[in-house]
Amino acid sequence: MKGRAKKADTFLVKIMDHEHATWQGKVTWIEGQREQYFRSALELIKLIDDAVEKEQEMEGGNDVE
Repeated sequence: MKGRAKKADTFLVKIMDHEHATWQGKVTWIEGQREQYFRSALELIKLIDDAVEKEQEMEGGNDVE
């Protein structure tokens, strides 16, 4: 992303429960207007990563720093 300002994505994370040393809850991607439930912190990270990756693909920016 050289020469371009990075766009920030906003995620609202609601932790509804915690069992087995991890979180369960709901994540809302504000810009993408999507909401999804997750069953673990790892799943939450994967959901956020997928959303950011899709956003970059839609913008045509596959640059990795």
